[in-house]
Amino acid sequence: MRRISAIMIFELKRMFQKRQSYLLMFGMPILFTFIFGALFSGDTEVKPSIAVVDDDQSTLSQALIHELKSKNMIDISIENANDAKTKFDGQKLTGYIRIDEGFEEQVLKDEVPDIVFVYSPSFNSAKMIEQVINDSMIKLRIIAAASSTYEDITGDSWKGAQEKMTSQLASSAGIKNVAVTKSKELTTMNNMTARSAGFTIMFVMITMLISTGVLLEARQTGVWYRIMSTPTSKKELLIGYLLAFFLIGWIQFGVLMVISKFVFHVNWGNLLGIIVLVSSLLLCTIGLGLFIAGFVKTSEQQSVFGNLIIISTCMLGGVYWPLEIMPNVMQQIAKFVPQYWGLEGFAELSVRGGTVIDILVPSGILLAITLVFLVVGMTRIRFE
Repeated sequence: MRRISAIMIFELKRMFQKRQSYLLMFGMPILFTFIFGALFSGDTEVKPSIAVVDDDQSTLSQALIHELKSKNMIDISIENANDAKTKFDGQKLTGYIRIDEGFEEQVLKDEVPDIVFVYSPSFNSAKMIEQVINDSMIKLRIIAAASSTYEDITGDSWKGAQEKMTSQLASSAGIKNVAVTKSKELTTMNNMTARSAGFTIMFVMITMLISTGVLLEARQTGVWYRIMSTPTSKKELLIGYLLAFFLIGWIQFGVLMVISKFVFHVNWGNLLGIIVLVSSLLLCTIGLGLFIAGFVKTSEQQSVFGNLIIISTCMLGGVYWPLEIMPNVMQQIAKFVPQYWGLEGFAELSVRGGTVIDILVPSGILLAITLVFLVVGMTRIRFE
């Protein structure tokens, strides 16, 4: 046990004594998360900016504006005709709505007033805005007709009845986003969370690749022969190195998770589930490093081929960008790489509020891949 601990501590010191290790393990994942997280973020709802030119300045024109605002689907501002046209031409507005003079009079006469909606031909949601305007106009005309009837019957002003009916029939938001999760305390996983988890996985894999390369380096430099001449057995040697690789991976993963929680506000979900998933992922990554080491002769070759494999499979597995933007065929192929199942597990924990039970499939698949990598890798690595 003392020999195993000595090997493990030696390898930990060797890794963390190098200054460049901190840049690779912590600096690069944070930088990549920031860049790609901001690049593909689509969580912030952007409403079209629509100005309203109210040339009528009447009770009913104000009621229409209030109704449009209550839909909560467009960002409404009040402008005069010249300012609205200038801002629209300068592309500061998505479009503008013009309410002509005589609007209220036409509505009270049960006529259909013309509402002019000016927008750019490239505005894809124009039909939706037109539908919102039409719906608001229908509601306004019904209230105006009822208010006029009320005035005819009671002799009271129609304006009071109109204001009362408008407040009682106030519209709710046109569209409401609702996140449905297993736990009410958990929010939806945004793009920053997905990229944080993805790049943490990628750079942990790169670090593990470098760490497992020490086995090839030891064989190249003759360290193996010197160690084998001591009472240390091959079994103790392997256990010491594997524990060192595992601890290095956990230190890196743990630090990145804490940083991303406070810097990027990432919610990682159930703690026990995270421990199980990350441990499975680390074992799979160590297995991959040993697998590659079994097919190359030098640590330099392992670094070249290993980084090529890791980066390409990370792109395929959804680390750099959402899987949804990839073709269906590529999405199916992605299921054969470990990164896909790692991200699936994190999504289950942080998006759907899952627990250990919910990540049994991703963790099980990662462990199955680990077994294949370890069996092939350990049978091909030559220690003498």
